[in-house]
Amino acid sequence: MPETKNYQTITIVGVGLIGGSFAMALRKRGFQGRILGISRPEPIEEALRKGLIDEGLPYERLGEAAAQSELIILATPINRIIELLEELGKMGRELGDGTVITDVGSTKREIMETAEKALPETVHFIGGHPLAGSEERGVQASDPLLFENAIYVLTPPGGEESPEVQRLGAFISLTGARVIVLTPQKHDLIAAAISHLPQILAVELVNSLDELGDDSEKAVHLAAGGFRDMTRIASSPFAIWKDILSSNTAEIRGLLEKFNQRLSERIEDFDIEDLEQSFEKARETRSALPRDTKGFLTRLWDLRVVVEDRPGMIADISGHLYSKGLNIKDMSVVKVREGETGSVRIAFGTREQALQALEELEAAGYEARLRE
Repeated sequence: MPETKNYQTITIVGVGLIGGSFAMALRKRGFQGRILGISRPEPIEEALRKGLIDEGLPYERLGEAAAQSELIILATPINRIIELLEELGKMGRELGDGTVITDVGSTKREIMETAEKALPETVHFIGGHPLAGSEERGVQASDPLLFENAIYVLTPPGGEESPEVQRLGAFISLTGARVIVLTPQKHDLIAAAISHLPQILAVELVNSLDELGDDSEKAVHLAAGGFRDMTRIASSPFAIWKDILSSNTAEIRGLLEKFNQRLSERIEDFDIEDLEQSFEKARETRSALPRDTKGFLTRLWDLRVVVEDRPGMIADISGHLYSKGLNIKDMSVVKVREGETGSVRIAFGTREQALQALEELEAAGYEARLRE
């Protein structure tokens, strides 16, 4: 376990996927402190059964847990985080001096403003946003590797890396996350550009098929490749996005206006030579993005392995590499056609490991290549 000034007692408010995974990751890394969980009865029961928390309490006893905690993590939706900050603020001096409070909300402005108004000056609020998640929900889906190689943004007021921020960052790093510090304003602008705007554009792009009239149904059946890749996130449920979009409206609207201006200019002057330049610029920018990391911070080295569509292939590959002492950082099915062949992406932390895995797989009869 890395050397760090660990907190002895922490409270996780909202024991769901994020809160449960955080606790599970800490346990896996040997954290010996006490973890209290605040949530509804069913998640608490499951978290206790899994050994993720030492004690579970209902939301009505938040004050009791907070008063004995050095660190409080608010792992709930944004609107609920704001309500919890106001509840904690009413505790006043009952919160121990120097208590650190953080959250996992994916927008920061409203949360930071509420914390500044509600909380006593004797505690430290440090905004947080783990760029990690899953299609599954609830504490039953907790994953000790959910934060592995994921960016975890901390947004202290003003963006200063104070001793409290450094301590919290070191503690969060125990989960395998990569911690960076941003101002709340920069966080929300960047989040709007790389997450919120793409979500809205994907939704509107799918809905634009309706403009084809009688041909829209044919378009749905013919849609492939690029259209599916660009619109995958359009399947996200609105319930997840409602709080996010409503709490970052100004930044999203500003980016939409700029994007709309770019499209308007393209409509007015649909010049093929300009398009070529735009394509080239986009290609260069896209190729510069770090690939295949949860948080785009440290690169992973990829192998593409050709596989047959038959049961046990992925297990055979991963088991073979494990037997050779090779640690797989990430693994995903890229494409498989029923009854035919497909490919699997296997990622490693270093180029040397990837090359060793390539050699081992080829020796075992697999067709594989390294993506440089």
